[in-house]
Amino acid sequence: MCEKNNKFNPPAPPTCWSSSVEHIIKATVYTYICHRSITHAIDSVSPYSTTTYALAGIYALWMVKSELDLILKRLQRKLPPGYLGFPILREIEFIRTISTGGIMKSLQEKRTKYGTIFTQSFFGATSIVAGGQDDLNWIFNNDRKALTEVAWPPNIVMLLGPGAVANQTGKYHRVLRRLLEPYFAPRFVTNYLKCMDETTSDELESWCEAGKFHSSEVFKMYALRLFYVSAFGNVDEEMIASLHDDFKQWLGGFMSLTTKQIPGTSFAEAMKARDRILDTVDVLIDKFMSENPEDSERAQITIMGRLIYGKDKDNNRVMTRDEMKDNILNLIFAGHDTTYASISTLLYHLSENKDAMDALAAEVSTLSDPLTADELRNAPVLNACIHESWRCDPPVAGSFRKAVKELQHKGYSFGAGSVFNFSILMATTDEKLYKSHEKFEMRRFLPKDHPLYSSDIDSGIDPFQGRSSYPIFGGGTHVCLGKAFAQLELRVLAARLLKGYKVEVRNPEKVYFPVNGWNIEFKLTKRKSM
Repeated sequence: MCEKNNKFNPPAPPTCWSSSVEHIIKATVYTYICHRSITHAIDSVSPYSTTTYALAGIYALWMVKSELDLILKRLQRKLPPGYLGFPILREIEFIRTISTGGIMKSLQEKRTKYGTIFTQSFFGATSIVAGGQDDLNWIFNNDRKALTEVAWPPNIVMLLGPGAVANQTGKYHRVLRRLLEPYFAPRFVTNYLKCMDETTSDELESWCEAGKFHSSEVFKMYALRLFYVSAFGNVDEEMIASLHDDFKQWLGGFMSLTTKQIPGTSFAEAMKARDRILDTVDVLIDKFMSENPEDSERAQITIMGRLIYGKDKDNNRVMTRDEMKDNILNLIFAGHDTTYASISTLLYHLSENKDAMDALAAEVSTLSDPLTADELRNAPVLNACIHESWRCDPPVAGSFRKAVKELQHKGYSFGAGSVFNFSILMATTDEKLYKSHEKFEMRRFLPKDHPLYSSDIDSGIDPFQGRSSYPIFGGGTHVCLGKAFAQLELRVLAARLLKGYKVEVRNPEKVYFPVNGWNIEFKLTKRKSM
């Protein structure tokens, strides 16, 4: 059992003896394996057997050293509590947990046993999971101070690309953010409202006219059309279909356990898909530049234009061609899958909560036509439903940071190179912040003067601020660039859908990776004119 200490932020945290005992037991097992392997190596008469046993003994000896190092870290308070398990067995258990939908249960059990900060290991890589509000504040503040850097798993780094803003830290990252942030600001993205509204209306009409149930996979094609129309003002269906197919294969590499491009493996196929996507992006860049010179309106008011023509304060181009391609790939990916997850998850929760669906339908029926950005931003039920859907099922469950120097937190001392996995899932299911967190309850985000407001469920949290109490879009200097775009996109879709249609949802299926949310099937029918 872990010894209890009720003092706030104690200088020296209690030692979790169960974690230390784990390492003692494992060191003992590895010592026995080492002894037996070396004995067999000495006694063996076959060169092959001798070599095999000798290598097994050396590996076991190395594992003994690793366990002794971990015991020392525990005693020196350089590692929080947490069961790390035996190699292979823990990986099998982790994969089983994901495949059976047990991630949330596993996180809750660890939070109950260890608190909001604990240690985990996967394929030999040890990381510190942090999910408390104070933990996330600490990580985000260190990110702002450049005391941490991004630390995606190697396979994701390769799939995103070396030039992607999501992989950058330091000075170049700051330059990219300064270039792009003004064009992702809430007021700027309203430039896309008209094309979003028209594209969304057309999509809803086509889904309704089909008179059948659709898979939520159609939201991925919808997201690609929105990107294409926002960038070019028109749609190339053949190119969109090609991108959709390649992104599906590219995403298969996110679960890869190796970065070796072995022919036929999911990672090798994903990297091939990445190459095809980049070839398509190359064509898109040429198309944009030929149709929109640097001084044209679309070059000045679109994100695509800023990625291609953007310059720093000294009037130098910020990105090379390859860096442009990596960032456009990431931009499309961010919309392609997080949009799909956000829409299908919102529809799932609304279908399960008729009162919320009815309240939202009543509110959006009063919105003007065409839709306006101010009305959408100030629609309380619309925004409460979206924010609560994201809270229940954040599209991205967490992210990674790595310490660039020794850091102190809650009495622990984390050396340079320590990897932190900040858990958005843990933050948005914290009972101290969100009463009845397991329930979809949009009233928790309603303003106090709203007729449906209830003080019993009020969280007292403003999701528009997006701080560590509601970290759906991350935090620190690496907070999601596309936050305002994603919010506008979902407001338009939800408003148009419930303003003009009734929706029926069936066959919901929870998914956790590569994005967190729900797969559904849905059918639209036109509302009768009021």
